[in-house]
Amino acid sequence: MTDIPVKKTGFLAVCCTALAGIAAAQAPSVHVGLGGGATAPVGDYKDADKIGWHGLGMVQLALPALPVEIRVDGLYGRTTHKDISGTAVPGSTKLYGGLANVVYSIGPGMMMRPYVLGGIGIYHVTVDVPGTTGDETRFAFGVGGGVSVGVGRARLFVEGRFVSVRESGGSTSFVPFTAGVTFGK
Repeated sequence: MTDIPVKKTGFLAVCCTALAGIAAAQAPSVHVGLGGGATAPVGDYKDADKIGWHGLGMVQLALPALPVEIRVDGLYGRTTHKDISGTAVPGSTKLYGGLANVVYSIGPGMMMRPYVLGGIGIYHVTVDVPGTTGDETRFAFGVGGGVSVGVGRARLFVEGRFVSVRESGGSTSFVPFTAGVTFGK
């Protein structure tokens, strides 16, 4: 009869070990990433500026109970003004801000993962032209998609998004094409 407590203790140990493994598998995972690429102005912004560049930093949180991930990213970019009638227009447009996004991966267990994302946030736009500077900080939204590929503990990604900064008298809209890498568990 003394072996019943031993059996109960052994059963309890097996259950605790199994639950610990399940809990570890369900723990949130955090990925940190960097990227950069081309910034293509669209709409009225395209009429005034050339294609420029940008850098992107991000933190992405995967919650196992949800089919989506939460991503917060920050972008800094710069474009230069187009020539007018063959005359160079000095100055530039600077963009910096961030979005809080929801990311949905199609086929999350695959090595190559397509994904879509959308989010809202705040951007600051500064337009410099000799003799004058205009700037605004406004609400922004973005939608897009991309693909990531697992390489060891890292993931390489390429994506394109449409971002629109709602300004007084219109909007500044652009498409950042980004290539980068994320690291995390």
